[in-house]
Amino acid sequence: MDSPTTPGATTDRMTEEQVRAAVAVANVPSLLMVLFQFSGDARWLQAPYLPTRGKGLVDHDSGGLPDAVQIEIREASVDVILRLQDGETPAITAPSPELTARMMSVCMGEPVGSEQGEMLAAEVARRIDPDQPELALPPVHAPAGFKLLLIGTGVAGVAAVHQLEDMGVDYEILERQPDAGGVWWMNTYPGCGVDTPSHLYSFSFARNDWSRHFELRDDIQRYFTQTLKDLGADQRIRYNTEVLSATYDEGRNKWALRVRCGDAEETLEADVVLTGVGSLNLPRLPDVPGRDTFAGIQFHSSQWPEDLDVDGKRVVIVGAGASSMQIAPAIADRVGHLTIVQRSPQWVAPFDKFMQPITAELRRLLQGCSLYFAWYWIRLFWQFGDKVIEALRVDPEWEHPERSVNARNDAHREFFTRYLTDRLAGRPDLIEKSLPEYPPFGKRILLDNGWFETIRRDDVDLVTDPVAELRPGSLVTASGADLPADVVIWATGFQAARFMSSVDVRGRNGARLSDVWDGDNPKAYLGVSVPGFPNFFMLGGPNSFPGSGSFLYFMEVQMRYVRALLTTMFDRRIAALDARQDITDAYNELVDRTHDRTVWTHPGMQTYYRNSRGRVIFVMPFLNAEYWQMTKNFNLNDYTIR
Repeated sequence: MDSPTTPGATTDRMTEEQVRAAVAVANVPSLLMVLFQFSGDARWLQAPYLPTRGKGLVDHDSGGLPDAVQIEIREASVDVILRLQDGETPAITAPSPELTARMMSVCMGEPVGSEQGEMLAAEVARRIDPDQPELALPPVHAPAGFKLLLIGTGVAGVAAVHQLEDMGVDYEILERQPDAGGVWWMNTYPGCGVDTPSHLYSFSFARNDWSRHFELRDDIQRYFTQTLKDLGADQRIRYNTEVLSATYDEGRNKWALRVRCGDAEETLEADVVLTGVGSLNLPRLPDVPGRDTFAGIQFHSSQWPEDLDVDGKRVVIVGAGASSMQIAPAIADRVGHLTIVQRSPQWVAPFDKFMQPITAELRRLLQGCSLYFAWYWIRLFWQFGDKVIEALRVDPEWEHPERSVNARNDAHREFFTRYLTDRLAGRPDLIEKSLPEYPPFGKRILLDNGWFETIRRDDVDLVTDPVAELRPGSLVTASGADLPADVVIWATGFQAARFMSSVDVRGRNGARLSDVWDGDNPKAYLGVSVPGFPNFFMLGGPNSFPGSGSFLYFMEVQMRYVRALLTTMFDRRIAALDARQDITDAYNELVDRTHDRTVWTHPGMQTYYRNSRGRVIFVMPFLNAEYWQMTKNFNLNDYTIR
């Protein structure tokens, strides 16, 4: 879609009838911000137009406002959107950071700190027009013969390609799978989809006309493939090419990558290696006695057989996390009997827009009015991001640390508990099995896509005993219960702590990355660079995943930092660099200290966020705004020049 020339203008003209139909179903707080930014009239930021604070993760489309006030806002918005289509310029083309924070406080019905303003103002501008000159990054002048090898075409890989194409450097992409998408190509199980709103799970440079509020796997994977094609990168990708090893040559400041395609192996050379491999791609399978004796079909959830027929079968799903919660409702009405073996219960939030289509009217407005889209997006960004993170930090004075970490977190616990008991009313057995004892958000919050309805079914059993063994026709629990099974699905997650474990990476003096990280204890500076591994940079490295929010956003932020790093190298004629050890140590001490004050270190649960030592290595402990500030400007003093 072409970018608008006037801030907030529409790109696809709508008739007045279409505008009215779209505004009638639009998010009122977002419309309110459109009215203020277009008019500059401060009355729109005052009573009686002040939205209330939404509960949970719902969109709160009405803003909690009286019907008469909503009608007034919608009617005024029709006129504004039509005027934007006619080319009128908003009174406020680019809100200042201070004004943006104030607008967000009104829009969300809760205080949004001034420290958020700079980041939020930049992201609003980026959603209005990602190509506006104010957002342009400095030009890049790579030395002659420079070559970069990028590993992976998942989220991180696509974010990297966007910048690499703009930089004009010579690069090649290595992808071990036959198509793009990373985990979205690998996971094909029934019900697979995002638990982040579709428009938030999108790149700023690739706005998409999503058909569902929470899109399913096939459309997500197509989005990645199409985005790479639109960026012009499809001819640079070598599919079905697995990277076996990467070895640094200190004398030449070059990396040699041993790759395999089919039965053929070869060595490729690069000045810089940029990896977007991620860590949710190595299945974790429990060491259960008798697995090799099972006569039925068994597989990890990420390796769903293409021709699997579960109709009428006795199916056992081991695990009750995100993938199980998507699979179970999707197959429950097809199988003969379903048993779910749960290690520990999950906190589950209402999911009012599960499988709900985005109406044609709203899609037209989101595609046609960039000012509305920007405020719709930024609401989602706050709601699923820093708003949640603030509730995850430990209040040392809180009097109930065993059940929650602060007063807001406890309010979440009460809200989710009421939702659970309402959905499982009349089933005290299921309530007892399903109600967690650890604080909300200690594990990734899950969204109710029919889970509670599924486990209430007469042909579904929820078992809380651990698996003891597999027999030819059944699974046996620790209490001795024998669960007949034709199909066993291991929804047991991934070896998330073993970053880069699929590639043998060797840096200076032959140091092996897996040894430096002692297996499952990875550390990096900003999640990007590791001391002793010059010109080896990561997207989605240790502590790079948001505790809540959009991973795509974080990868864009990281890649802009990597671009600044590479630009500095080129401008200063630096052959190689890597993060200083003291800087990396200090950064990871900050990560650990901050994590000590978050819910993810709570002793009341187990989570893949932590390694075998109990250290949180997967998610970052910082607010979006804090990490954004850390990566805003590249500092050469943080690095060793080789």
